[in-house]
Amino acid sequence: MDLYHTPAAALDSLVAGNLLPSSEFLTAARRALGDLAAFLRERGGRAAAQPWRVLKIAKGGSDGRGTALRGGCDSELVLFLTCFKSYEDQRVHWAEILSELQTSLQSWWQKPIHGLSFEFPRQDRPGALQFRLASPDLEHWMDVSLVPAFDALGEGCLALSRIRGPLNSNVKPSPQVYSTLLNSGCQGGEHAACFSELRRNFVNTRPAKVKNLILLVKHWYRQVCREEARREVLPPAYALELLAIFAWEQGCGKNAFSLAQGLRTVLGLIQQYRHLCVFWTLHYGFEDAVVSRFLRQQLERPRPVILDPADPTWDVGNGAAWRWDILAQEAGSCFERPCFLQAAGGSVQPWEGPGLPRAGTSGLDHPIQRDSAQRPPKESSSHHAVRPRKGGTQPSGPAPGPSGAASIIPSMLGTASDLSQIAAKDLDRFVQDHLKPNPQFQKQVSKAIDVILSCLREKCVYKVSRVSKGGSFGRGTDLRGGCDAELVIFFNCFNDYKDQSTRRQQILSEMRAQLESGWQDPVPGLSLKFPERTVPGALQFQLVSPALESWMDVTLLPVFDAVGQLCSGAKPAPQVYSTLLNSGCQGGEYAACFSELRRNFVNTRPAKLKNLILLVKHWYRQVAARNKGQQPACASLPPVYALELLTIFAWEQGCGKDSFKTAEGLKTVLELVQQHQQLCVYWTVNYSFEDPAIKTHLLGQLQKKRPLVLDPADPTWNVGQGSWELLAQEAAALGTQVCFRSGKGTSVQSWDVMPALLYQTPAGDLDKFISEFLQPNRQFLAQVNKAVDAICSFLRENCFRNSAIKVLKVVKGGSLAKGTALRGRSDADLVVFLSCFSQFTEQGTKRTEVISEIRAQLEACQQEMQFEVKFEIPKWENSRVLSFSLTSQTMLDQSVDFDVLPAFDALGQLVPGYRPPSQVYVDLIHSYNHAGEFSTCFTELQRDFIISRPTKLKSLIRLVKYWYRQCNKMPKGRGSLPPQHGLELLTVYAWEQGGRDPQFNMAQGFRTVLELVSQYRQLCVYWTVNYNDKDETVRDFLNRQLRQPRPIILDPADPTGNLGHNARWDLLAEKAAAYMSALCCMSRDSTPIRPWPAKTLAPVICSFLVLECEFWFPGCKQGSGCFSSPFHPPIPAGAMGIWGSHLYSVQPEKLDELIENSLRPYDECWRQIHETVHAICAVLQETEQMPPMINVVKGGSYGRKTMLRGNSDGTIVIFVSDFEQFQDQKENQDEILTKLWLCLTECQFTRKMPAKMEVQKSPSGLTFQLSTKSQNITFKVLPAYNALGLSEKPTPQTYRELRRALDMTKAHPGEFSVCFAELQQRFFHNRPRKLKDLILLVKYWYQQCQEKLKDLPHPPTYALELLTVYAWEQGCRAENFDMAEGIRTVLGLIRQPEQLCIYWMVNYNFENETVRNILLSQLRSPRPVILDPADPTNNVSKDKACWQLLKQEALSWLSSLSPNQSPGPSWNVLPVPLFATPGHLLDKFIKDFLQPNKQFLDQITIAVDFICKFLQKNCFSHSRTKVQKTVKGGSTGKGTALKTGSDADLVVFTDSLKNYTSQKNERCCIIKEIHTQLVACQQEKEFEVKFEISKWKAPRVLSFSLKSKVLNESVNFDVLPAFNALGRWNPGSPPNPKVYTDLIDLYKSSDAVGGEFSTCFTELQCNFVVSRPTKLKDLIRLVKHWYRQCERKLKHKGSLPPKYALELLTIYSWEQGSGAENFDTAEGFRTVLELITKYRQLCVFWTVNYNFEDETVRNFLLTQIQRTRPVILDPADPTGDVGGGDQWCWHLLAKEATEWLSSFCFTDGTGCPVQSWKVPIVQTPGSCGMGIQPLVNEMFAFRSHRILNGNARRDFWGSSGSCFLKKRRAVTARSALLHSSSRFFDSSRNQDRQALPSITPLDSCSARDLPSQTHPLSLSFTGSIALSTMACFPLSSLLFLQALAARSLCSPRGKPFTCPWDPIIP
Repeated sequence: MDLYHTPAAALDSLVAGNLLPSSEFLTAARRALGDLAAFLRERGGRAAAQPWRVLKIAKGGSDGRGTALRGGCDSELVLFLTCFKSYEDQRVHWAEILSELQTSLQSWWQKPIHGLSFEFPRQDRPGALQFRLASPDLEHWMDVSLVPAFDALGEGCLALSRIRGPLNSNVKPSPQVYSTLLNSGCQGGEHAACFSELRRNFVNTRPAKVKNLILLVKHWYRQVCREEARREVLPPAYALELLAIFAWEQGCGKNAFSLAQGLRTVLGLIQQYRHLCVFWTLHYGFEDAVVSRFLRQQLERPRPVILDPADPTWDVGNGAAWRWDILAQEAGSCFERPCFLQAAGGSVQPWEGPGLPRAGTSGLDHPIQRDSAQRPPKESSSHHAVRPRKGGTQPSGPAPGPSGAASIIPSMLGTASDLSQIAAKDLDRFVQDHLKPNPQFQKQVSKAIDVILSCLREKCVYKVSRVSKGGSFGRGTDLRGGCDAELVIFFNCFNDYKDQSTRRQQILSEMRAQLESGWQDPVPGLSLKFPERTVPGALQFQLVSPALESWMDVTLLPVFDAVGQLCSGAKPAPQVYSTLLNSGCQGGEYAACFSELRRNFVNTRPAKLKNLILLVKHWYRQVAARNKGQQPACASLPPVYALELLTIFAWEQGCGKDSFKTAEGLKTVLELVQQHQQLCVYWTVNYSFEDPAIKTHLLGQLQKKRPLVLDPADPTWNVGQGSWELLAQEAAALGTQVCFRSGKGTSVQSWDVMPALLYQTPAGDLDKFISEFLQPNRQFLAQVNKAVDAICSFLRENCFRNSAIKVLKVVKGGSLAKGTALRGRSDADLVVFLSCFSQFTEQGTKRTEVISEIRAQLEACQQEMQFEVKFEIPKWENSRVLSFSLTSQTMLDQSVDFDVLPAFDALGQLVPGYRPPSQVYVDLIHSYNHAGEFSTCFTELQRDFIISRPTKLKSLIRLVKYWYRQCNKMPKGRGSLPPQHGLELLTVYAWEQGGRDPQFNMAQGFRTVLELVSQYRQLCVYWTVNYNDKDETVRDFLNRQLRQPRPIILDPADPTGNLGHNARWDLLAEKAAAYMSALCCMSRDSTPIRPWPAKTLAPVICSFLVLECEFWFPGCKQGSGCFSSPFHPPIPAGAMGIWGSHLYSVQPEKLDELIENSLRPYDECWRQIHETVHAICAVLQETEQMPPMINVVKGGSYGRKTMLRGNSDGTIVIFVSDFEQFQDQKENQDEILTKLWLCLTECQFTRKMPAKMEVQKSPSGLTFQLSTKSQNITFKVLPAYNALGLSEKPTPQTYRELRRALDMTKAHPGEFSVCFAELQQRFFHNRPRKLKDLILLVKYWYQQCQEKLKDLPHPPTYALELLTVYAWEQGCRAENFDMAEGIRTVLGLIRQPEQLCIYWMVNYNFENETVRNILLSQLRSPRPVILDPADPTNNVSKDKACWQLLKQEALSWLSSLSPNQSPGPSWNVLPVPLFATPGHLLDKFIKDFLQPNKQFLDQITIAVDFICKFLQKNCFSHSRTKVQKTVKGGSTGKGTALKTGSDADLVVFTDSLKNYTSQKNERCCIIKEIHTQLVACQQEKEFEVKFEISKWKAPRVLSFSLKSKVLNESVNFDVLPAFNALGRWNPGSPPNPKVYTDLIDLYKSSDAVGGEFSTCFTELQCNFVVSRPTKLKDLIRLVKHWYRQCERKLKHKGSLPPKYALELLTIYSWEQGSGAENFDTAEGFRTVLELITKYRQLCVFWTVNYNFEDETVRNFLLTQIQRTRPVILDPADPTGDVGGGDQWCWHLLAKEATEWLSSFCFTDGTGCPVQSWKVPIVQTPGSCGMGIQPLVNEMFAFRSHRILNGNARRDFWGSSGSCFLKKRRAVTARSALLHSSSRFFDSSRNQDRQALPSITPLDSCSARDLPSQTHPLSLSFTGSIALSTMACFPLSSLLFLQALAARSLCSPRGKPFTCPWDPIIP
């Protein structure tokens, strides 16, 4: 029963009948807990069983306290154990004991208790073991926590009888108990369980009626937080129990009282939570010093404070953690509900008493003395206090500083200064009386400042040019009491910004001396004081008037005169700011130079706006004072100046008037504070985007983290920096107070202001702007839609109940129905279609009486029904329209205003695709008097026109509507702006004209709409989706309409509605022109965003007979801007009209037209079929002869919406409740089918259906056929078992039962797939419309195959549909695609049936053993395999003969397109996905699908060789430049090319490029020459492959492609000129080190990018890969194929690392993990993916071409390998880090790799996972041949992960500086180094790696422990020293080791170097 709708007098009955828990369940649960307690005592008592014993068990929780609520409650069993001797013991042994308790618990439940179920939920409470006891019907449950605890109270300390005594007993636990607790260092409430008996007795001894009140409060709490997620942020229910007890104690204290009064009091306390401080001194008090000190600290915590009466460390109120504001909002909104109304009609009044809310006020009554020290109350046995926070009622001004004036507190503020207590209407008076500065003090200060400035001018050594007064004093925003002022002194000696820092200190010292000597009390009563601490760069002092209780902080600032003397309204020259930006200053460092601009920006504002600023600053001061010293964040609050700017911003955007309501302004500012994370505020009054330097800086500022509030005078100063969280919290709290309540008690409305402005938003951020600010809250929309549906149902059932008038239907319209509602306040229509209106004209005559009746029913609905939103009907009445609003209960700024409009039902019942008859519009034209008079009659058409559009288009509509709202705020003079609906239609038109791309550029779309608005004089926009020129009356009318003056925008639903007529388009166009030059319509390079090509003007015509779409709008599509009907007259099934020819003859570009005109069912036919099916399903569900049905699901092509025109199929699946398992479906089907047949036959002969119906029953089953003029659908009727039950997805248990049923009934696989019809339908449900069109095309192709092949077996249409979905998923995934590419791809897959293996894991996977065995069996079966995504036993592609015939037909169609040519582009889709290929078949996968065709490769080789020779011969033939050589690179050159779309490089080395720099400078000229010769080569030679040169020209690269003429294979070449750095290089020998030293020197000395000259080393790169085993190259192909799939999926999210990086990673994996020519491909693939997941640690490089011998190279390499991970150095070019660190989005690739590691391709033939190779993550100098291993190796490993620390250093070096070696072993072999270093490094991260052996210091080893050939003091540095788990090296060690390395390298290469000194000297 709902609490709010229960009368106050009936609350007792509500508690007794609905809230008290079930006695039967409680008895059973308590008996179970008693048994459990006995079991644990007995088990704990056996020493052999447990190491602990149970002292006693205490029962707590709501069950123990007697406050358990019906439904769900909680209980606590606290086990006091002997093993706990202190509080600390609990923490140490908790985990161990809880584990043992869980074992005991499971043992105890071996004998279940009748009537109870037992389960373990998620364990989310530390230190407790949780389980649930539930009744069999799950209506009642108890969550039980087993908590082991220390017996803090003890048996001897306090007798239990005395503990359980009355509350007024003077006995309390010893203070020692609590002081020990406080000294234990526990967290708040950590040991609360130790005091569970005290807590239980505190509540349990209360009168029964108090407990009933507690139940009522908890029931209210449960209503507020229905969702579990919401409950996690709300305070615990126990806090409300204590609050209820406090309310009763303070306000009543009697055993009998009114529950309504008590509840009203508790909710009043909740509403005032910000002042709550509740505690008791029943068990602890202030006597003990430790406890007293702690309690004082607790009472200073953020409100509310509610201390547990048993445990003072537990603040259950915890104002800093819980969302009390949600409860407070709910509490404040329910006082007018029936539960608080007396029978006599008045409101229930709360109790009155100390600390309780007074009736009629929003504050608390505080009888307790409050002083500045916050003295604790006098001790008593039971004490309760509600106290404000420190300073809560007397906030002082900001501390005046250490000058001694800190004692000055503005006394006039007093209690009145608390804004929460001031009514909205009194705010202006409050500002005048309390916040405006004292005029006398202002005069004193002005006089003093004049004296000071005069003194400085006269006596200062440096000449002062002028002085500016700033700060709040100068801006006119100074508060009474304390304020600030800035005296900015401009000196002539400063010539630029930087001069300030050099001379400032000298000037400041001189000025201070002048002030100290010159100040002789010139102003009586005003003293000058200098603070002890000063701010650098400024001279600070304070002017104090003790008599006037006021002070002013003054700051003297000597600055450079950057701006000069400006005229009023003038802007500084852009050079001022560009010079500032070039000075290298910090943000706001030179802000003082612009103080005059800052002052003028504020000072010129209206007086009332400055008053609002004072109010905001006063609130800010209250927050800062109230929280001073409590939170460290207070020191970093944003400056108060930020609040000043925010207030100006709010006023400018929301009001702009000199006179306004102060409460509205204040609320707006506080709401912006709450949205601080989105704040982006700046002005361009002094600087703008015109100057390039300023623009670059501003764009950089706009990319920074929010909040962003730029100073309008200094663009470098973001004044929004600081911690806003506290301000936001306080702003939210103040938002519910009386200061924001109007005189009528309603909430004050804030101004409509966004935290960021549209015109200031960069074009690229518009999508984010819409998402953050414009899209309405989804939860609120769901609540509104639910409420509207309920209201519609109510109106249909109740309106005109006793009248002949009937409600035909109620339709939602407006932005809410169209899906274009804006956040905040939206509009909607509720159109009520009535039977009393038989024509349009009657709609106006009877409107008044109809409105009156609907209003009465709405008011009844408001009273009777309970909504999740506020339902408000305005009191004023309008005879034409009735309005109401729905407002969010929690988000008060979210609401929808509805207009209820009665209307004539001109259209009748609509179905998808419905088009009104022409007669409807003929009647409309004859009836209307003014435009759009009867547009409400066409609400459904208006709604459907918009709602079917893509989501992003609706977002664009939201953006345009928001822009329109902004325009609507400006003064308009005479006339009104165009209607909003006209802008919506204009937006749709712009999108249609712009290409209809569902994923368009938002800025481009917005720019196009603005462009159309600006050209409104030429606008002529209309649609023909609902009316056209077929009827003469309509045609003539439209002809007249289109002759009217522009703009013309005809409503697509109502041709009488011209939405462009009689409106102030000129105002809108003016605003559009301004926005088109704003930031939101500009690209990053300052060029305007280009609009879409949209036509505006149509020529005047005489008749529609000559109208042609191409003549008017060349870019126009059908249905937009032309009068051609989309509905085609019915034709016989099978007749294809102009498309009657074979599909083979249709041109690819005509396929979409074919589908539209010939394959999709007619809309009218679809409607008739749909209505008939709906009626049949209703009959089946309503008939009494049938067994009870759970659900009816429509399947087949009809259910999947893939019906072909003509003949199609469908299924009606009836889930019967009699079928309780799969087997029942097979055994009991005949009887049910007979009943269904009788029912359908009766329906056929007795019901009139829109479609003709024929029922047929045969031994094979029951079918019925529905026929219209051009459509036949045969439906199978299938009774089935409901396998899913109430779940949306099947469980593994479902498939286990399916497998068992197949075995028991010997049914064939897939026979029970009908049980999953709902899953099959859902699989297709959200697919794009165009994909379903592709399915229609594939099915039509199959139909033609059937006609040609008469004996074609049973059609596998479902298999073809799934195959089409697979092709689209793997190859495209776009909503809009090329239909020809799609059909080619599907037919290409049909050509490969022997390899087809397709399945999905959306409903099942490999995790469950039964399902895994089913899948493995299916995947091992002969191909093709296409598994039903809903039923893994159902291979839908069973008929192999059929697939062979289809294969031939597919081949014929593809080859017919162009003989001896490639069929054309298609998607790159393999017949079996990689993730579905078992690991042992990966080699076959590579061979079948990845290796390129050998013949094609040979053709490519011949063509490339010829091109190379041609270039070498002909390039630069007329100059001295010669081509030295041409080298093939890329994947083709390395031998790792893929079958489709490979890449290659053709590197041309010319002798004109003498060095790396010349390559960079002369590249462009060489490219031009090569391009010329390539064109000549193309014309001269005919190749066996297509030779195409890219038309795109780039200065750095030239591209061409070679494509097979027959196969779908190609190679794309980049031609790259390069410097021949290697010269005559001999393969097998490393290059000369000078090659690399020159490269490194250039790299260091210039802005060259790493790897920029890698083309010079193409031969080395190719040689590095090409020499590898063939199988390794195949593994590289596999990795590249995987990468390509990831790239297609992730390319929109970020830049992935280059493919070359993965090639190198693959080689590295093989080298380190295998090295064998024949290896397991799955193991290698898994290894590579695992390395990718560990990319943050990767450091990989080789020394095959460069090494550490040369000093320059060595130092550079040591630097490179310390870069940000991942580091993968190109083995040919050390400057090329293809890992790239943070440059690439490795995290995206790592996420994909992680998901792939669980795929099928990493399982062997038995389904078991394959293992990866053991590969070290980090390459180190030692592992690549440098003789300083492993010390530097490990040093680099650990330095790269920032885990250096002193302890680790000490552990490594030891006390004697010895190095650690393996015990009794000195390792000299390089292999040992690799093994030990890699094992050592990975051991800290991989738990499964082998641990290191024991270690021994070197100086503890004798000489005989070492190999005979190695002297203890002559260790081989080519060998390896295996180190212990050391963590780091100090910097000195690093330098030493580098020196050591250098020395070791002096030895001959490959020979060990013998060290003549001690091995390691730290």
